[in-house]
Amino acid sequence: VTVLAAQVGMIAATAIAILSALAIAVLFLRARLPQGVARFTAAILGVLAFLAFLSPTLLDTQGTKTSAVEDGLWTTFDESAIPGLLAEGKVVFVDVTADWCITCQVNKQLVIYNDAVRARVFGPDVVAMKADWTKPDDRIADYLSRFGRYGIPFNAVYGPAAPQGIALPELLTTDAVMAAMDKAAGKIP
Repeated sequence: VTVLAAQVGMIAATAIAILSALAIAVLFLRARLPQGVARFTAAILGVLAFLAFLSPTLLDTQGTKTSAVEDGLWTTFDESAIPGLLAEGKVVFVDVTADWCITCQVNKQLVIYNDAVRARVFGPDVVAMKADWTKPDDRIADYLSRFGRYGIPFNAVYGPAAPQGIALPELLTTDAVMAAMDKAAGKIP
């Protein structure tokens, strides 16, 4: 349900889960129903499937979705802006993530949002960009493929000393992020 909620919103995902549970109950109880009612099983299942299919359209999902940059720390990923930011002497930290990516969430909680890394990644000389791949996005897929990657999590650090970007390992560590930030900024060779 949580993966579906990332796609269509929590209200629609909950409705789809309830309708699916009802369909399973109808199938389970079909043999126990009186014959007059049992012959309508296919119609009942059809109506439930139709309602589940329409749920994302019928239910207001905008109020339940959170923005990838809602917390104010991140900017929306814009690969074309990176060269300009580098020309200003900025370091750019790119996080390609998705709501359904458990490893992405672990990386954020254990590394990106720990005090030392957080202070650096969201510091005044760094632009943190979030590329939200919760829903398929060809621009993000193309970006990943240029690094020889086809899945997430994926993080890269750009800087004046690393204009092509430094790809980080899938499982982040504080040391790996800090070293890439230093290297991209030109603080270490």
